[in-house]
Amino acid sequence: MRFESADDVNGALQRLGKRLLYDYAEPISLVVCGGSALNVLNIANRTTKDVDVLATVEKTAEGIRLRHDQPLPKGFRDVVAEVGRDLGLNDDWLNMGPKDVLEVYGAPEGMTDRWERREYGYSLTVYFVSRLDQVHLKMLAAADPKAEPRHLEDLLIRIKPTVEEARTAVTWLLNRKTSPRFRGHVRRVVEALKYDNISRSIPE
Repeated sequence: MRFESADDVNGALQRLGKRLLYDYAEPISLVVCGGSALNVLNIANRTTKDVDVLATVEKTAEGIRLRHDQPLPKGFRDVVAEVGRDLGLNDDWLNMGPKDVLEVYGAPEGMTDRWERREYGYSLTVYFVSRLDQVHLKMLAAADPKAEPRHLEDLLIRIKPTVEEARTAVTWLLNRKTSPRFRGHVRRVVEALKYDNISRSIPE
């Protein structure tokens, strides 16, 4: 089985939330991006094979902390696998594949103010990243020369970022020490979006 729609994603997460509750599992909060978030937030409708977790969320006295540096708890992963078998999904249909993004680039400024919170029972809370932050993450993914073409397709065909959204994402991507090669890959994505003014502003 693959996720074909928002209903598919929500159904799997609801099932996961119920199983966690029945197992008296510790409540967990996740930040989700990628195709499943595009579907749930009605940004785009496309098939995806998994739910991409950017980080877990920890609430502290200082505020929200995004934990990309820790794996999902084993007990939680076991329940994910059980739900996967029930639905004909891979055991790791919910995984932290994109966690390295936050380690290297940090979260886009304001991401935690823009995300949309959904609760799937008492034990599971999911924060789906917003359209603007999807533009950030998809531009990063599309800039990887080894990436699958679906990331650029998401930008060109499904999300269709505005010039300001693209400019904000480029600023985030280049707001650190970068190599000419990386800037060239970012420029290639911007040129595919036909935003020549932004392309010309990217240093060689």
